[in-house]
Amino acid sequence: MRTFIAIEIPAEIIKEMAKVQDELKRSGADAGWTRPEGIHLTLKFLGEVPEARSEEIKNALVQAAGATSRFRLKIAGAGAFPNPKNPRVVWLGVSGDIDRLSALQGSVEKSMTAIGFDREERAFSPHLTLARIKYLRPRYSWQNAIDSIKDIRLAEFDVDHVSLMKSDIKPSGAVYTELGRVSLK
Repeated sequence: MRTFIAIEIPAEIIKEMAKVQDELKRSGADAGWTRPEGIHLTLKFLGEVPEARSEEIKNALVQAAGATSRFRLKIAGAGAFPNPKNPRVVWLGVSGDIDRLSALQGSVEKSMTAIGFDREERAFSPHLTLARIKYLRPRYSWQNAIDSIKDIRLAEFDVDHVSLMKSDIKPSGAVYTELGRVSLK
């Protein structure tokens, strides 16, 4: 089963992000749009994992996240990877208590490495993926659309748990199922 560890986004913010996606869709870009209910903040992608390892992963996640205090995040700003002039991924930014978020992600990374998962080589860059660009059509329209949301501010939310998630790839897109959660103190 394909798994990852994430912070789930509250439903009211998901609705706001869906409106942002609707605005961006008017730019005419050929993109693969993330289904709003599938948008989450990934802390660690684990990949294909035998179902028998899920308890081991949950136990390691308790060790990694159980001592972390709740914190607050904001959805603010937007951009594109690798850059707005040549966008391949369009994202919303995350701000707020980034120090606690980074510490939590580091703890999750360390605990998963301790049970045999590869360490992520890229630096943690908290973001929420809205779309993956297939073809820019027309380029100026898409760049203007990204520019129009670069200073966006959506709601704040409290992070009170971390989830172990399973991803099933369907013709209609990925379907995510929570396999377990660890509450923050």
